[in-house]
Amino acid sequence: MYEETTIAAIATAPGEGGIGIVRISGSQAADVADALFHTKKIASFHEAEPYRLYFGHVVRKDQRVDEGLAVYMKAPHSYTGEDVVEIQIHGSTEALRETLELALENGALPASRGEFTKRAFLNGRLDLTQAEAVMDIIEARGSAALSQAESHLSGALSRFVKMSRDELTDLITKLEVTIDYPEEDLEDLTNEQIGEGLDGIEKSLSSLLKRSEEGRIIKDGLRTAIVGRPNAGKSSLLNALLQEDRAIVTDIPGTTRDTIEESIKIGGVPLVLMDTAGLRETDNKVEKIGIERAKKSMEQADLVLAVIDGSHALEKEDKELLSSLKGRKSMVILNKYDLPQEVDEEEIKALAGDAPVVSLSARYGSGMEELEEALRRLTETQDRDAGRRLFLTNLRHVDLVKKALEAVRRAQQSLKDGMPADCITVDLVEAWNRMGEITGETVDNELINKIFERFCVGK
Repeated sequence: MYEETTIAAIATAPGEGGIGIVRISGSQAADVADALFHTKKIASFHEAEPYRLYFGHVVRKDQRVDEGLAVYMKAPHSYTGEDVVEIQIHGSTEALRETLELALENGALPASRGEFTKRAFLNGRLDLTQAEAVMDIIEARGSAALSQAESHLSGALSRFVKMSRDELTDLITKLEVTIDYPEEDLEDLTNEQIGEGLDGIEKSLSSLLKRSEEGRIIKDGLRTAIVGRPNAGKSSLLNALLQEDRAIVTDIPGTTRDTIEESIKIGGVPLVLMDTAGLRETDNKVEKIGIERAKKSMEQADLVLAVIDGSHALEKEDKELLSSLKGRKSMVILNKYDLPQEVDEEEIKALAGDAPVVSLSARYGSGMEELEEALRRLTETQDRDAGRRLFLTNLRHVDLVKKALEAVRRAQQSLKDGMPADCITVDLVEAWNRMGEITGETVDNELINKIFERFCVGK
């Protein structure tokens, strides 16, 4: 078991609600619950039927605090792998606080951040990828992120890691045979097998790593830069997408001088919208800084929405912007469609290539449904694949797969160069260890503590 101590915390989010939960975990969970929750059905939670709800009251010195339900979960068949009692009462801040106080007064210690999930990991109920997936589910910003986090919680990444480590173990074993029995003349046969095995592992790790950028988008959202000349309607477009007046809209060019970030959800993928300063030549120092930031936002964006004022002929800045869209994920917004048009789609396509064009009036909201549908088509790949394919959505996992892949490639090069078997083995053992760090099989306590400090108290 993780520890002999018993811990308690409020497991539901802060604030008022219909139901609030106080969670107690540890060898003394039943004793702590007996001291504060009275039910007519049983004399003690030691006699409770596991996973059955019991109606009763939270009591302090014969004074009722609240009524509710309690459930006893016996080790090891609980979230933490320990004895657990969860007390479900009304979601009153005061009632929950007093119930937690009673638990602490009767022998429980206050749980630290993520301690329940940490105990689940240390007691073997979850590996590290599954524990991290719990937090990813809590923080999911869209259905695609939720689907991928659930996949990790169900063990998809764990199974990939196990398969990779098993393949590495097999290769290491073959190499050690040639080291231990050099007189058997197995080297030529073994080298061929090792080469084929390394190629397979390199291919699977490389393929997973290539999808890590899509994984970042699924989890964090598509960074979307809204760019264009001053008064093209960028801020109006942001406000229309958000359905609120987030950005200042005036007829004065250069009103937006800094980058504004807001998020919306299109389909199952969040879009992080960046409203930027208008692109033009200016002597104003403050506006120049804003324009430089706009260009940087555009460079770093996953998607560019180029806003063109359709009521004016294309100017130099428009043409430069449209030409820069070729070869990248982008969309042209032909704005101010409510006014007589001086720009047609053919003119835009000649400059922007395959970038889709949507005509609309951000000011009056006409054409916004067409824009949202076009954005949905751009994000549907991530949304559709999130529940079907394995993605790396955690930077820690990406870093470790990179290091494992580098070690495998060093081993491949050593094999080609005719290096001794023990030199190749060193790199394969490093790859094996790096993959083990993903699931927590080869990881130190300092990293474990750092990971669980991200969690909220009560989880």
